[in-house]
Amino acid sequence: MRWSSTRIDHHHRKVTRGVYEKLRVELRHISDSFIGYFGPERFVELLGDPAGLRGVAVLIGDETLSTGSVELLFRLLKDVLNLEWQVGVVGGSVNEKFRVPDELEALSNYMGLTAKEVNALKLASRMTAKVDSVAVQDGYDLYLHVMVFCTSGEWSVIQVGHKSVLGRLYQWYSGKARERSMVDEPHAMILAESKSRYSLDFTNSRNVELRKCSLSVLEEREAVLRRVQSSYRPAVQRSLAEFLEGLPDNDNPLMQPVRVRWNVISRLKSSPPESFEELLITNGVGKETLRFLAICSMTLYQVVPSLEDRAVLHADRAAMGVNSEQLVYDLREAIRYSKLPANVADERLRRLDDLMARLFGEKQN
Repeated sequence: MRWSSTRIDHHHRKVTRGVYEKLRVELRHISDSFIGYFGPERFVELLGDPAGLRGVAVLIGDETLSTGSVELLFRLLKDVLNLEWQVGVVGGSVNEKFRVPDELEALSNYMGLTAKEVNALKLASRMTAKVDSVAVQDGYDLYLHVMVFCTSGEWSVIQVGHKSVLGRLYQWYSGKARERSMVDEPHAMILAESKSRYSLDFTNSRNVELRKCSLSVLEEREAVLRRVQSSYRPAVQRSLAEFLEGLPDNDNPLMQPVRVRWNVISRLKSSPPESFEELLITNGVGKETLRFLAICSMTLYQVVPSLEDRAVLHADRAAMGVNSEQLVYDLREAIRYSKLPANVADERLRRLDDLMARLFGEKQN
């Protein structure tokens, strides 16, 4: 199964009012059944899982996870989830993705969340957005950011990035992020329509030294860093080619001019972050600041960043998580025992069985 994107100016999946209402009713019954049998934490994990999200998407008629279908799915979930089920959905596309803090505050009163719990969810939302827009420099700009969470604190985040007519889906689950940390290959999956020729991905496990050196750079005198910047000009970029042999200069982010915000660097130097996570979440730290720190790491410490693109092109078995098959099976059971009419349930089960056969092979009796 390949990622399927739609053109950015035609990203909405058009459905009639009647179709939307039909999908809304079906998804409400299925969600109610799943949460009732398996609990809100399992539902959040389902949506953060590579196979689980596809399973739910199949139920609304599009397993390709196109931008329009992802947008429609979470619009439906926002509409159908009952806060008494202890699960909420916040965020959305375009400007909606910036409303997460306000939406979390609004839902906290209804869901009984404490200020500490709300702040933890806000931080997770901000960190996932900062990772995929700043630390993972793959050429894509975030278009959609949605967080699904439950009152116990578990969360999943789904983000969609666009580059021209291409799309990329970033999928997070809090359990995986805790296991790996938020900056060490934390994604459940990154699914893309095509591989980037480069990706300055600070979360790549091959770039652990780059993350460490990015902090060490801030211990250098500002005069040293200014010398790195002044020597870093397109006319003399050949001097860096020895570090990055074989990569095209015109596309390589480490071979491009960089604009340094010295006020940000000075602020970081005066109050040094204790971890890469703290560096990343600092206000004002954007792509160019991290790129400059990577250039300094390469120039001063000979730390060669990996420019490997970690995205996968196929949502196949190799890309699945350890619980993926069981999660889809749980979804199947939820449909079986839901309040859906028998003929509708049978059709949705057939779709799900087809998906499971493609992802995991035919189930043996």
